[in-house]
Amino acid sequence: MTMRQTDGETTRRETKIAPSPRPFVSSSLICAACGAEARRESASFCLVCGKSLDEDYQPLDALRASYNLQGKSFAVEEKTEELDLFERNENSISQTAYACLVYSFVPYLGILFVPFTLGIGGYAYFAALQQPHLGGRKLALMNIGLSFVVLAMQIFLWWLLYVIPELGR
Repeated sequence: MTMRQTDGETTRRETKIAPSPRPFVSSSLICAACGAEARRESASFCLVCGKSLDEDYQPLDALRASYNLQGKSFAVEEKTEELDLFERNENSISQTAYACLVYSFVPYLGILFVPFTLGIGGYAYFAALQQPHLGGRKLALMNIGLSFVVLAMQIFLWWLLYVIPELGR
């Protein structure tokens, strides 16, 4: 109903509001991701983006809604079988050799741990051959092989320590 005033007279004109083609929808049935309204009160998923209407807004909802990815996983489908170096390793001797290898990475002072890595790694390999149920054979061989690489790097660092002062003269 609207009221209009003309020259001191008030006239009333009644207007009818046309019924909406959609029934009344409560505010709880608005999608948190894309903002679309549900068409029926018993709806549980958004027609536009597919998000459950019971869930609250989450940070990636707008992005997922824009690509119509609601309810789809981003996980990689194909999994490659990985080689696990430490699989079933109950051989504490090979783990001790690995600790010595890690300590030998320290520049200059690490050269003190290289002989321990070689000795304990060799002992761990023979222990793994005698008791195969303990495991640790791959780790022991890796420790022995990498200790030679670390020994070469440590010798190079010690050589540089000797050569660099000589270059200044």
